[in-house]
Amino acid sequence: MSDYKYEDAVKQLQETGAIGLVDLKSLPHEDLDELFEEIKVWCLYAGGKTEKLPKESKKKKKKKKD
Repeated sequence: MSDYKYEDAVKQLQETGAIGLVDLKSLPHEDLDELFEEIKVWCLYAGGKTEKLPKESKKKKKKKKD
């Protein structure tokens, strides 16, 4: 598998507004779950504006603090 991560998926969504199934398939399960949760929040509260999609994983931020 490739090194496709949460940050790569967010960047792709911000640039193109879409993400392919092949790219989703290559994401680790943990990143995939987090990305879907962020997309739900982003669609509900940010009106789908791509610049408001979080650029960094919340779970990785927590790990950096510890």
